[in-house]
Amino acid sequence: MKRQKRDRLARALSRGYQAGILGRPRENCPYHSLNARSYWLGGWRQAWEDRV
Repeated sequence: MKRQKRDRLARALSRGYQAGILGRPRENCPYHSLNARSYWLGGWRQAWEDRV
């Protein structure tokens, strides 16, 4: 039985959220493609709001 990989954009969102919770700056975004980068930043912003 094959395992399905998680959606790449969902993974970018969750990694951005984790970075935001840990207090990392948003300039440390590891993604270069515009779509994945926007998801990562969205997760980062959401985590930043949750922290404050």
